[in-house]
Amino acid sequence: MKTLLNLLPEEKRESIQRRLRLRFLLWQLFLLFVLEIFYLSILIGTYLVLDFQLQSLNAIEGNATVSREETTHLRTYESKFKDVNKTVGVIGEIDDFHLYFSRIFVLVDTLVPDGVNINHLTTTEFNISLFGRASTRDRLLQFDEKLKGASECVTNVDIPIQNLFSQENIDFQVDFALKPECLRKSAL
Repeated sequence: MKTLLNLLPEEKRESIQRRLRLRFLLWQLFLLFVLEIFYLSILIGTYLVLDFQLQSLNAIEGNATVSREETTHLRTYESKFKDVNKTVGVIGEIDDFHLYFSRIFVLVDTLVPDGVNINHLTTTEFNISLFGRASTRDRLLQFDEKLKGASECVTNVDIPIQNLFSQENIDFQVDFALKPECLRKSAL
């Protein structure tokens, strides 16, 4: 068995107990205050993170709106480019098959020697007939040879033999066929 001796007066004992209780209360208040600060710092940190994310989402949404507008502008331009490219393609196809009959005049002008005059030119598809007057038979034969020499564009050169009976001032007719590729823009 144990016996406890209490040598402290009752008043001191109560004051010591009050002090202990006060210390315990202060210690609990301090812990409560520290916990409140801890939780408050967690809440403030969470608020700051969420606020930052909200601002980022708003910026991303703003960029997405701008991006959508730019995408619609880009699609508009792409459709315009497609339409223009189709139109250019159609025009290019037409131009590829277009024949420039002015090339006939350029060709004839380069092949006609002095002393030969062309008075009339007729075409039927790619067959050409030239009517004119040559000063001499030699000039007409020279013209015939130049036409036959231009074989990259001219085929089937035909000078009727009756054109060669006279020596001077010969009225003539020359028939020849022209290759279609010579009437294209890049030819000659």
